Amino acid sequence: MLDPRFQLEQIAQQPEIVTPIGITFDQHGDLLVIESHTHHRQADYQGPPTDRIRRFADTDNDGKLDTWSTFYEGTEATMSLVAASDGSIYVATRMEVFRLRDTNGDKVADKRDEIAHLETAGRYPHNGLAGIAFGPDGFLYFGLGENLGEPYALVGSDGAKLSGGGEGGTIYRCRMDGSGLERLATGVWNPFGMIFDPSGRLFMVDNDPDSRPPCRLLQIVPGGDYGYQFRYGRTGVHPLQAWNGELPGTLPMVAGTGEAPSGVLWYHGELWGSSWGDHRVETFRLGHNGAGVQATPQTVVQGDHNFRPVDFAVAPDGSLYFTDWVDRSYPVHGKGAIWRLSWKGSPPTDTPLPLSAEEQQAAKLRQEPTLAALDSDDPFLRQAATYGLSQNPEMLAGIDWTSVPTGTQRLGVLEAIHWNQEATFPETNPQQLRKALNDQDDRVRMYAMRWIADQKRTEFLPDLQQRLKVATPTVREFPVLLSTISWLESGNAGGKNDIVEQRMLADIVRDEKQSAELRTLALKLIVPGGNQLKLEEIRALVDSASAELAQQAMQSIYLRGGSEAEKLAEAIAMDRKRSPELRAMAIVGLSDHADQFQKQLEILSQDSNEVVQREAKRTLDSEMVANPTPPDDLDQWLTRIAGVGDVAAGRRTFLSSQGGYCIRCHRFDGSGADVGPDLTYIGQRMTKKKLLESILQPSREIAPMYVPKVVLTDDGRLHIGYPITDPKVNEKRLFVDTAGQRFELEPTSIEEEKDSDKSIMPAGFQQVLTPEEMRDLIAFLLATPQS
Repeated sequence: MLDPRFQLEQIAQQPEIVTPIGITFDQHGDLLVIESHTHHRQADYQGPPTDRIRRFADTDNDGKLDTWSTFYEGTEATMSLVAASDGSIYVATRMEVFRLRDTNGDKVADKRDEIAHLETAGRYPHNGLAGIAFGPDGFLYFGLGENLGEPYALVGSDGAKLSGGGEGGTIYRCRMDGSGLERLATGVWNPFGMIFDPSGRLFMVDNDPDSRPPCRLLQIVPGGDYGYQFRYGRTGVHPLQAWNGELPGTLPMVAGTGEAPSGVLWYHGELWGSSWGDHRVETFRLGHNGAGVQATPQTVVQGDHNFRPVDFAVAPDGSLYFTDWVDRSYPVHGKGAIWRLSWKGSPPTDTPLPLSAEEQQAAKLRQEPTLAALDSDDPFLRQAATYGLSQNPEMLAGIDWTSVPTGTQRLGVLEAIHWNQEATFPETNPQQLRKALNDQDDRVRMYAMRWIADQKRTEFLPDLQQRLKVATPTVREFPVLLSTISWLESGNAGGKNDIVEQRMLADIVRDEKQSAELRTLALKLIVPGGNQLKLEEIRALVDSASAELAQQAMQSIYLRGGSEAEKLAEAIAMDRKRSPELRAMAIVGLSDHADQFQKQLEILSQDSNEVVQREAKRTLDSEMVANPTPPDDLDQWLTRIAGVGDVAAGRRTFLSSQGGYCIRCHRFDGSGADVGPDLTYIGQRMTKKKLLESILQPSREIAPMYVPKVVLTDDGRLHIGYPITDPKVNEKRLFVDTAGQRFELEPTSIEEEKDSDKSIMPAGFQQVLTPEEMRDLIAFLLATPQS
C-alpha cells in the first residue's frame, strides 16, 4: 500500500472465490463477482464446466459479507458486469450482452433478456464484447475488441445489425433494452473497462498494446478514431496505425497506463485503473487540455507477481473493492482474491473536473458544426466539428470541395464523408478520393490513402503508383503511401521494415530516373543495416550531383556501421576535392571510434576549411565542458545560445556519438530509431525554451509512452530500461537502456518492478555539448522539414 490515506485488507481468496474478473454491488449491498472457469481452460482443470456469477452477502446483518452463493451460471468467456439502478444486472461475455433479473427475491437470477449478440467465427476469449457503462443520456455503452480481425455482425435486440471485420476495437451504444444500436467510436484495441465521470465524459482503458506501449487511458467521444486497426497487424507499429494521434483524423490518449489495464472507475475525484501486467492499482488525476483532458498517473497499490488486479466496485459504505486474478497464467488456475481499500480518515470531497469552455464548445459543434472549427489546433475540437458535419448530410452535400480554402478544412470534410459514407455518399467516393489524393496538403492525401487501404480499394492502385513515380511525397506521407501500395498489391500488412517495402525503397534509390529528392527520401527510410542495398551502392550515391542525396548517403554509411563503412568515411573526410559539408558528415562517420582515427582527425583539425576543422576538433575532443551552466538555469542557457544556429552543424551533432548521439534513440525526417519519440515535427510543438528544458532536464516531464522501469532481478541486480515488445521474442521481457541498447530478462527472474522517476534519456548534456553545439542542435530540431 503506497498511499498512506488507505488501509488494504484481503476479504476473500481461493477456494471461496477463484479467478475473479468483473465485480459490482447490487441494490441489496451484496457483492457480485464473475468467477471464470472457461478462460483458456485446460483439459485437466477441475472446476465447474461454465463461468459463474458468485454472490457474497451479509446474512447475519452484522455489516460484514459472510456467505457465498451462486447468482447465475452457464456462460463462457464472461468479461464484465454492472448493476443498474432498477436492480437488474447487465453482463457481457465474449459473444453477448444480456440483462439478468431476480424476479422472486431468492437472490438467484431467473430472467434473462438479450441486449446484443455477436455473430462471428472468432472465439479468442477476451477480444470480443466487454466493458459495460451506463451513460447519463440513458444509453448503454459497451465495447467490442479487435476480434483478431475476423468478420462479424453485432445484432441488437430489435434486429439492427452492424457489420465489420479487420478494424480495431469499437465502442457501441444502444438503449437499455438493446434497441437502437449504433457505432460510437473506433480504433481501440480491447476495451476492457469503461466509465463515465460525473461531468459526463466517457473513459476507457485499452488493453494489449503489443509492440506499441503503453496501454492507453482514452477519452471516448462520438465519431472518435483512436488509430488502431487489426488488419495491419498486432504489433501496432504499422504506418497505417496510430497510437497517440500520429495520423490525420486520429485522436490522442489521455495518459499511458500500466500493462494490461482491465478496469477503470471514478472514485473521489480521480479515475482509478488496474494494471494486471504491472501488478498495481493506479489513479489518474484529470486536468483540462482544451476540448479534451489530460491525466497524471500515480501508483496507489503495488504488488508482486502474484498480484493481478482486474476490476473495481464501490461498496455501500464507500470503500473500494477489487478483484485479483493472482497468478500470471492465462488459463484458469483455481487461485483468486478480493481486496478492500478503505479510508483511514475522512475521504476527500468527490469533486469532478468541470467541463471547460472548449469542451462545451465541442458539444455545441457536434450539433452545429462550422468549417472554421476544422482549422482548430485542438484535435478534440476539430473532431467535434467533423463529427457534427458527418451528422448533417445536407450541409455536407452542399460543400464544394474546390472552394474549401484550407487543408485542415478539406481534411475535416473528407473525414465527415468517410464516417457517414455508406449512408450518405456511396457514389461520390471515387471522385472525392481522387481529388483528395491530389490535394496540396499531405494530411488530406494521407487520410485518403488510409481510407483506400482500409477498404482495400484496389481500383486506386494505379493512382498511387503513378503518384510514387511523378511526385515527391513528404517524409510523413511516404511510409503511408508505400504501405498502402504494398497492402493493395499483396494484402500483407508489412510495415516500415517490411521486406516488400524495403525492396520498393531500394528500387527507388537505384532508379536514376527518379528525382534526387525522392531517392533521398527513400534512402532515409531504408533500414541502414538491411541487405536490400549493398555498401558499394550507397557509396556510389556519395558522388551524386545532389548535395542532399550525397549527404544522406554518407549518413546511411555511418548508420550502417562496421570497419568498411569507417574506411569509406575516412577516405571521403580526407578528400579535399569533396564539399566541406560532405567531408564534415564523413567525420561524423569516424566518431564511434575516434581514438582509432586520432592521427587523421588531428590533420583534419588543421584543415583550411572551417566547417571541416570544427567537426574534426569536436570529434577529437572528448573532454567534458568546463564550468557548464547548470541545467536548471534556463534563462542563462538561453542567453548563452542566443543567435542564429547552424542547422547543418546541428544535424551532425544529432548524429555524432561525440555530440548528442540522439539518433540512437530518436527518429528525425525518416532516419533513426524508435526508442524515443519521433522528433521530426517537434519544432511545431515546442518553443526554443521548452525544447532546451527537455534536453537539459529530461526527467522533469516524462511522456507516458516513455516512462522507464527500475527492475530488481533475483540475482540482486538492478536494471533500468524502457520496456518494449518484439513479436519475434516469446516470453522474454525486453528493455532498452540509456545507451539505446536492448536487453532481455526472464519474467520469472524479476523480483520487483516499478516506474522510474528518471527518464531513459540521459542527463548531463550540459557537460557534453558546448553552448555553440547546443545552439546548433536546437536550430536543427526547430527547423521542421518542409511538407
